[in-house]
Parts: sequence; C-alpha cells; structure tokens
Amino acid sequence: MKKTMIIVALFWLCLAFQPLGAEKTESGDRQLSFSIPQHGELILSVPGSWKQSAGRPMGIFPTIVFSPPKGDAFEVSITPLWSPKNDPTFNRPEKVKNMIESDLRSMLSQAVEKDAKVQEFAGISGKGCYFLLTDKAPKPGEHPYAMRAGIGVGDLLLSVTILSRSKNSEGITATIKALQEAWQRYK
Repeated sequence: MKKTMIIVALFWLCLAFQPLGAEKTESGDRQLSFSIPQHGELILSVPGSWKQSAGRPMGIFPTIVFSPPKGDAFEVSITPLWSPKNDPTFNRPEKVKNMIESDLRSMLSQAVEKDAKVQEFAGISGKGCYFLLTDKAPKPGEHPYAMRAGIGVGDLLLSVTILSRSKNSEGITATIKALQEAWQRYK
C-alpha cells in the first residue's frame, strides 16, 4: 500500500511538472512555464528545437530535462529547489556560490583541469555561478564535459547540471542564457 502511494505521488509530481504553456519569443526560443507545487511557476526560455521531459525526481524535487532534437550532444537537468524550512536566505548568491564551489571541489579529482574557478553571471533574478570541467577518463558513450550551475530565482534555487560532448555546445550557452532570463511567477 505504501509503495503504491509513493508511485502515485511520483506520477503526479511528474505530471505536474510538464510545462503549463509555451510561447515563442522574438529570438525563436520557447518560453515555458512549469508549475512548482506551492511555489507558483518557473518561467524558462529555451531554444524552440529542444526536447523537454520530466526527469526522475530528486527526493521531493522534480527535475526538468532538456536535450537536442536529435542525438545526444548534450543533456541539461534543471532541478528547482526550495527551502522545506522556509529559510528566506537559502538561495542567496553567496550560498549558491558556496554550493557550486563545494561541487567543484568534489569533482576536481576526476577532471583534466586542476585549477578551475567558479564563474559568475548576472541574471534578471540575481547573480548565478557555474563551472565547466573535462572528465579525464570518460567511459565509452559518456559526455566528456560537465557543467554545474546555480542561481536563486524568486524563492527557488535552480540547481543545474549539463553533460556535453562539446565544450562550446548549444546546451551550455543556451542554458546560461535561460538561467539569466529565468523568473518565477506566483499564483
């Protein structure tokens, strides 16, 4: 019975995380609106050709997954996090940067780069940050480049992972742009 309830809850989370609507922007991007239970809507603009799906929920937090229209040149995973304790400071730029710096330290031992730095970017919702690393021993079929990013948007923290076959892929550049333009609408 408990297992059935968990499966049903995960099913509804995945359904709730499908885009509510999509509008085309002047640049040809799609502006997608995702319902976040008890946190309004997350608005993201991504290339119109990208495929979108709901990924496997990370605990209680659902994940949005984007990929190219064909092939596996990249995979973008965006997980909107919120504070279960309603801590209004949990997604402040300094805390986001600390999280990304911690991820960088934990990944450096498996990277070609030995002195990578966290880079900052400005978004309409505030400052975000990211790093890009090259896997020093990717297994066959694995993406050799990994980027981690984070930004506070409204009362959310967008935790982002990009796996890519190219250091300068559309997956990386368009995701940074999407994060810069991300915003939250409260219902």
